[in-house]
Amino acid sequence: MVTDLNLPPEEEGDGGALPNLNGGEADMEEDGRLAAGQGDNLDQVEWQAHVHALHVFDLNLHPFDLNFEATEEEEQIHLAYDHQHMEHDLHVNAHVYEEQQQVEDGDDALQLELEALENYLQDYGVYADAVNVVFDVEELPNSHEVQHANGNERSQSRDLKNMESMNEKLEKDTTSIVAREFHVSIRTVQRIWKKAKVCREQGIAVNVDSRKHGSSGRKKVEVDLSLIAAIPLQQKSNIRSLAQALGVPKSTLHRWFKEGLIRRHSNSLKPYLKEANKKERLRWCVSMLDPSTLPNSPKFIEMENIIHIDEKWFNGSKKEKTFYLYPDEEEPYFTVHNKNAIDKVMFLAAVANPRFDDEGNCTFDGKICIWPFVRKEPAQRRSRNRERGTLVTKPIKVDRNTIRSFMISKVLPAIRACWPREDAGKTIWIQQDNARTHLPINDEQFAVAVAQTGLDIRLVNQPPNSPDMNCLDLGFFASLQSLTYNRTSRNMDELIENVHKEYRD
Repeated sequence: MVTDLNLPPEEEGDGGALPNLNGGEADMEEDGRLAAGQGDNLDQVEWQAHVHALHVFDLNLHPFDLNFEATEEEEQIHLAYDHQHMEHDLHVNAHVYEEQQQVEDGDDALQLELEALENYLQDYGVYADAVNVVFDVEELPNSHEVQHANGNERSQSRDLKNMESMNEKLEKDTTSIVAREFHVSIRTVQRIWKKAKVCREQGIAVNVDSRKHGSSGRKKVEVDLSLIAAIPLQQKSNIRSLAQALGVPKSTLHRWFKEGLIRRHSNSLKPYLKEANKKERLRWCVSMLDPSTLPNSPKFIEMENIIHIDEKWFNGSKKEKTFYLYPDEEEPYFTVHNKNAIDKVMFLAAVANPRFDDEGNCTFDGKICIWPFVRKEPAQRRSRNRERGTLVTKPIKVDRNTIRSFMISKVLPAIRACWPREDAGKTIWIQQDNARTHLPINDEQFAVAVAQTGLDIRLVNQPPNSPDMNCLDLGFFASLQSLTYNRTSRNMDELIENVHKEYRD
């Protein structure tokens, strides 16, 4: 069935009427004018005007016969109509073109980025199709040696095998695996890979050797370490002065110290020994030899009957202390009125050689006793810490009379109380240094007091300028003072108590 579009529409009924396809457009125009009149949404008006600007054919125009030629009047009508709409279309199309041009510019920029990324992937071959690439596994000490290795090492460690064409790609994460294997950065692996691909593209043999040939890099400065012996000792007290004297950096000198090429030495002052002192020390050492072992196999005596006595100042605290703290722990804060007014007490100590039985059990520990040089006296004035008349501890002056009093009233009774019974008939020697406060070896008052004990106790002086001949000065006092610092001593009484506790322990 063929419908003649040139026939007039039927008057009756809706079945013969052509649908008004421009009805939607009219509604849109009406809505656009309403929105513009009310001023609700200018963007909506623009969008509707843009839709209206699109070229629309009015299918409800008066029908015409497509099989016949149009008359001159009809052609003029159509030309005028087409000209009017053409001007409007050109204006709208220009606006649409600008929008399309902006979109195309954005697409071009995105396309350029994609092409750059594709070139990057083409160069380095990451995240591409998988191929089998084999590297020679070679454990190198560090990245510096890999980057500056010779040609053979670089060629062997980064030789890419099983490569059939330049279109082959590395497997994913291959560069990361190789970088971790040889302890280098990923950029180093990518640079060598790109260099190999360039060689293949140019048709030449792949060569990834280092461009640093021969002896390259900073040369090691050779310094004659024997020159250190010629430098004065005053210029060798620290790293800075020694480095300046040698003309080398401090870091170089510190590296030599770590390598053991130079050593550190701590020096302490020693007593000056005259010729008479040396002879006396030698005579003292010879007197300690066992006569029964001479002359073939000389041996020293056990010295079980020798008691060492000496005095020592014990301090309640130190000016500087070292602590190991938790990171969030609050740092301690100590105050004192005067750093030179820290509480200290002088003690007199007496020790002997300890004794053990055949089974190794200690029968005598050798500790006679330790006594502080203090006295108790009533306070003359009232203070915020005590009332007047309260007994307080005060140090006493130590002179020869004080030493004689302590030797007779404290040392002799302590020896008699703790000395082993099996050695009561042997001579007991009390060894002391040559301090002026000490008793002479023939002191009459001391001899009378010894006679009352029933023991044979005598005094003997060690060689002058020889503190190493007495075990108290040799290390006992230092150890006791170090242990006392581990306790808190807020006053003189606490200090005395702490020293006694550490001595007994």
